Amino acid sequence: MTVFWVVVGSLIGAALLFVIPPLFKKSRKTVEVDREAVNISIYKNQLKDLESDLAAGDVSQEQYDSSRQEIERRLLEDAEDARQEGMAKADHKGLMVATSVVLAVALPVFAVTMYFNIGNLEGLNPEQASLVQEASPHGNSEAEMAQQIEQMIGSLAQRLQKDPSDIEGWVMLGRSFTVIGRYDDAVMAFGKAYQFAGDDPNVLTDYADALAMANGESLEGQPMELLERALQVDPVNQKALWLLGTAYFERGDFTGAIEYYNRLLKAVPPNSEDADVMRANIKEALTYQKRKERGEFGELAPSTGSAAAIAEAEAAVAGVAAPVAARAEVSGRVSLSAELRDKVAPTDTLFIFARAVDGPPMPLAIIRTQVSDLPRDFSLDESMAMMPSMSMANFAEVVVGARISKAGDAMPQSGDLQGLSQPVAIGTSGLVLTIDSVVP
Repeated sequence: MTVFWVVVGSLIGAALLFVIPPLFKKSRKTVEVDREAVNISIYKNQLKDLESDLAAGDVSQEQYDSSRQEIERRLLEDAEDARQEGMAKADHKGLMVATSVVLAVALPVFAVTMYFNIGNLEGLNPEQASLVQEASPHGNSEAEMAQQIEQMIGSLAQRLQKDPSDIEGWVMLGRSFTVIGRYDDAVMAFGKAYQFAGDDPNVLTDYADALAMANGESLEGQPMELLERALQVDPVNQKALWLLGTAYFERGDFTGAIEYYNRLLKAVPPNSEDADVMRANIKEALTYQKRKERGEFGELAPSTGSAAAIAEAEAAVAGVAAPVAARAEVSGRVSLSAELRDKVAPTDTLFIFARAVDGPPMPLAIIRTQVSDLPRDFSLDESMAMMPSMSMANFAEVVVGARISKAGDAMPQSGDLQGLSQPVAIGTSGLVLTIDSVVP
């Protein structure tokens, strides 16, 4: 009888190896082809209209070149979004053999859930659906779509030969190579962008992503260093938080993953689908941490998350306030002056932050949201610290600021709108902060 059950178990395992991968592969391919077909069809229609305007004299050659470049940029960005959504369905590798039976199922579910909700893959409206129906039967095969991207890569490469310091061009080229799976070339392109952009958090995260893909989807080593540097510049960079959380989960350091996912939870609107997904992911990681503590997985990476962070995460998924002792905190309300309201859009990025009066300029705590939330109550506390030495608990006074960025960049840029408080003591509440000036 024992032999019988061993044989049955082996056959079931073998059957799953044949059944599960095709299911994931089919879903991924269907979504990617549909979305890329829509984008190619839209691109062709827009380009045709633009060429007609040029022939009719309605636009100049300079306007034509600029508009064509913008159309190509949008298409490449959409193609990269589709790739990231599809990539999320691939199996994650890298945990030890002792955990493979459980985690080979857990990791794909963990990753797919997040990317499905961030990507909103099924959001084709009726107009887009008709474009798919129109585009697909008439030859917009994957090969033709790849050819379109190859043509744009050639055009980009020519432009970059003339202007090798074009950061946006290198980023576009890197994303193009990523979309068609040329990861080594993507690493080269993002490396060039990094060379000129320095510590731009978006370039850092794209570069890290490309390096990981070129290295068998492993984030260990340089990719993690780049992601950690991105968070030093932009502590609420959502891609960096997500990738680092995923990396720690793959290590088996579930508490480390929980810390990053809890920070990401704070960075998204509390009642959004993204927040619901993050709470589900945190709950998943908490479950596996408990199983790890019971010794079910054997040898795994040490746990790095703090007890306070785990308690806060448990409270977040339970929907109750975390039972913590008094913490270093500053709270208040931020608003936008009437004189500056015509200079912003509801979707512009709003940063609310605290930094040390006497110390480095890096924020001790930061919230990222949108102008549409103004006026907004806020609370900045020590749990938002990037590192223990840069916690509000280590300083007596802070300056609280709010800044609106058109570019969504955590680093101040000329033209941003901001408001700064005078130095306030840790523990201050009811602070009134007004965004009333323009960054020179």
